Amino acid sequence: MTLAAWNVRTLLDRGDRHERRSAIIARELGGYGVDIAALSETRLSGQTQFKEIGAGYRDFCQGYPEDEPRHGGVVFAVRSSLLKSLQSTPHGISTRVMTLQLCLEGHLATIISC
Repeated sequence: MTLAAWNVRTLLDRGDRHERRSAIIARELGGYGVDIAALSETRLSGQTQFKEIGAGYRDFCQGYPEDEPRHGGVVFAVRSSLLKSLQSTPHGISTRVMTLQLCLEGHLATIISC
């Protein structure tokens, strides 16, 4: 299993790009064979999850509420084939800390992004 951490600086999209930033990130993660990535400084708002079509990742996000400035923000990008190993949905503790628990060969592993 390959784990990674990446300060992406922002996942907010502007109109001058041909591709969504989340799609670019997912393609890079796939190219490096990363199974789980902890992304920081995403600047996404709210608590949500989304699937990056064609890339094979599910993103679990935690950020500030919609009406507040978009600072910080964390995301766990999890390869779709590992979703069945998740003990529960990744949990955002704050806009800068998130935990993920998964079952690996009968043992519970906790990953913390901070």
